[in-house]
Amino acid sequence: MRAAELVDQTNRFLDWLEVGDRAAIAGVLDDQVVWSAPMSAGGGPASAPARGRAAFGSRLSSISGLMRSAKFIDRRITSSADEATTFVQARGDFVTADGRPYQNVYVFRFDWRDGKIVSWEEYANPVTILRTFPDVYGHLLGSSG
Repeated sequence: MRAAELVDQTNRFLDWLEVGDRAAIAGVLDDQVVWSAPMSAGGGPASAPARGRAAFGSRLSSISGLMRSAKFIDRRITSSADEATTFVQARGDFVTADGRPYQNVYVFRFDWRDGKIVSWEEYANPVTILRTFPDVYGHLLGSSG
């Protein structure tokens, strides 16, 4: 894919995440896709990556269940010189399932091969996550490294 096409495809992927279009999302994932969030609230090891489509779908379902709505705003998407990777900077304007605002900042790295995502690295502010979802992610505070 050329750089402009890759940026467009990345924008579409974010759009599909916002509306929860599982079929469109699945259609752009490599069979062996890896979704990682190499962040740690307590300084210890990050959570294990989701490997493969089934694990990706499971993680997406878990996160989607926490949200009523999701919107990535102020998107800045760039393509690497080799046109194999896109980088996204965006602000999240989400509403939790129980109606609370959830606003985080995100940096994503997507690695692409043959028009499919082979790797997604997700970075966000873990403090915002923990403050919004202490019952779900509070156990992560106990880890230390």
